[in-house]
Amino acid sequence: MKIISFSLSLILFSKLSAYGADWPTYGGPQRNHFTDEKSLHLDWKDEEPEILWKLEVGLGFSSVVEVAGLAYTQGYKDGQNTLFCVDARSGDVKWTHSYSSALGDKYFQGGSRSTPTIAGGKIYLQGHEGPLFCLNAKTGKLIWKTHLVKDLGGRCPTWGYAGAPLLHNGNVVVQTGGLEGSLVALNADTGKEVWRGGSAEAGYSSPYIRKANQSEIAVFNQAGLSIHDRLTGKEKITYQHRTRYEVNAAQPLDLGSRILVASGYGKGAALLDLTNNQPKVVWESDSVACQMASLVYLDGHAYGIHGQTGANANRATLFCLEISEGRKVWEERGYGVGTLILIDQTLAVLSDRGELALVEATPDAFNELARFQVIGGKNNWTPPTYANGRMHCRSSSGTWVCLAMGKR
Repeated sequence: MKIISFSLSLILFSKLSAYGADWPTYGGPQRNHFTDEKSLHLDWKDEEPEILWKLEVGLGFSSVVEVAGLAYTQGYKDGQNTLFCVDARSGDVKWTHSYSSALGDKYFQGGSRSTPTIAGGKIYLQGHEGPLFCLNAKTGKLIWKTHLVKDLGGRCPTWGYAGAPLLHNGNVVVQTGGLEGSLVALNADTGKEVWRGGSAEAGYSSPYIRKANQSEIAVFNQAGLSIHDRLTGKEKITYQHRTRYEVNAAQPLDLGSRILVASGYGKGAALLDLTNNQPKVVWESDSVACQMASLVYLDGHAYGIHGQTGANANRATLFCLEISEGRKVWEERGYGVGTLILIDQTLAVLSDRGELALVEATPDAFNELARFQVIGGKNNWTPPTYANGRMHCRSSSGTWVCLAMGKR
């Protein structure tokens, strides 16, 4: 294992790959934990990635977003959640936005949950108790605010709101979990309500626009998968996928007419055919139980982490799944209940103990290309972010590390 040494001098990182791409929300541009950016350097045999900068941002699990040279995340400290806006190249803090919040440490260390979303020069920030803010992304100036419980009639889930707001066609869409509208759309410029639909309690994943039908929004709530009409909010399709503690956290893997959902807590996965309004189960499996990490897709295969936090976390496996038959091609221990993203054709896997590994995304065989210790602590369940040649990793205790991992 290589231990990254911190250099006092910053790499001259102004000449980034022409293939650089921003990462504006949770899971990247399409919310599928994938970027087609081709700048990732893969040969680390004789070198180590440079740490561009480090920053302490407070407790939590909000992942990092990066747009137009600025990077953002939020963390908790001393009774407040704080959103940090920093220069992505230097780590210099440009502005912060703080708001009162409880720690929310129910059976874990607590802290922030939701990842902010950037669109149209604005950043949309959600707190785990229900506040929702719209801020100017460059200056941090407040444009509007509301509250998912107090103003929109929501029901805060047991472990707090964790989904990232969805921006689409001038609306911001959020899970409130309210009986009279569990999914709510607000005007992105004013915060005024546009529509609401559904009645399921909020889950811990983020709503997204379906591939097969851009007029539909999919959301993985506590009851399972719900499909809503984008213009009216009307719930059109439901599939029940309940877990032991009503926790659905991993993003559904959208394959077009089919969607693969996976959860932990003894439930497992199901491949659904949504060609018609009545979902058809193609297969089910309890050997694909993704508690924290969302699945990623490449060439008919899904890659993910099967396992459960707690005493048996060391038994968790990184796996490659042949989707059509629900058959695992290979699996490997050593990452705990970590997280992963797909960068072109390479997996970036962040273990729950803070090791970053690069693994080939191929069904041929497991092949780890490199591994580095990048953050400390435990329960590191926040997926890394890769944008414009920079890898952002954030620990649950609040250490934010930015690595230069693009091709020179």
